[in-house]
Formats: sequence, C-alpha cells, structure tokens
Amino acid sequence: MDLNVTAPFICSQVFGREMIKARKGSIINIASIAGLRGRDPTAYDSVVYSTSKGALVNFTRDLAVKWARHHIRVNAICPGFFVTPLNQKLYERNKENIDSRIPLGHVGGADDLKGIAVLLASDASGFMTGTVIPVDGGTVAW
Repeated sequence: MDLNVTAPFICSQVFGREMIKARKGSIINIASIAGLRGRDPTAYDSVVYSTSKGALVNFTRDLAVKWARHHIRVNAICPGFFVTPLNQKLYERNKENIDSRIPLGHVGGADDLKGIAVLLASDASGFMTGTVIPVDGGTVAW
C-alpha cells in the first residue's frame, strides 16, 4: 500500500502544487489490470497487490475530477503481465498458463508502454483526464 497508493498520493501533492501554480500539468499513474478485475489464482495470486492497484485506479479518477479545474490531467496506465525481476520465477513456472490468458499470446515487452506514456504526457491527450488505459495484449477484453 505504501508503494502503490501512498507514494503516488504524496508525489501528486508535491508536484501538483507546482502544476496548480502553472495552471497545467499531466500526472500519469502506473496501475495494473489487477486493479480492474479479479485474477485467476493459478496465474497470479495476490489480493493485496490487486487491492492496492484498484485503489490507485480510483485515486486517479477522483483526482482527475478534482484537479480538472486547474487544467491538470490525471490518467493511469494499466499494464498487463510484463516480466520483471520480481515475477520472473512465477512466469517461468506458469509461462504457458499466463500466455494462454492473453489474447495476443505473449506478455508485454520493454517497448510496449512507451507510446501510451508519450501520448499521455503530451498535448495530444489534452482532452483526456480520468482515463484508465489497459496495455495488456487484450486481457481485459475477455
């Protein structure tokens, strides 16, 4: 909860003060598809992680509404399964099971979040706030 909820809250306070003064800004939170729905425990079994990411999703939406009047956009990216040092062993044990639950048939790679981050940081997303965007190979579409 400290890393996934409290830290984004504190960062938003600190950087938000300057954004409010400037009357513009963009906050991009990194949530997870785990915060959008329940997860099959055979693939990934962590209620605490899902709970914290769900809190971040709703924090994003609520802050977007409250800070829109200051011209600050607040959005979230919700990655699906990406292999990291923390989940490498889990993925190696369950690769076939995890990959089979992703419509594109594979986990996310190193370049798969860059485009959406650039979009949300740029003026090209000037009319987007409170959005929660899955980048998950189609997982939440099922």
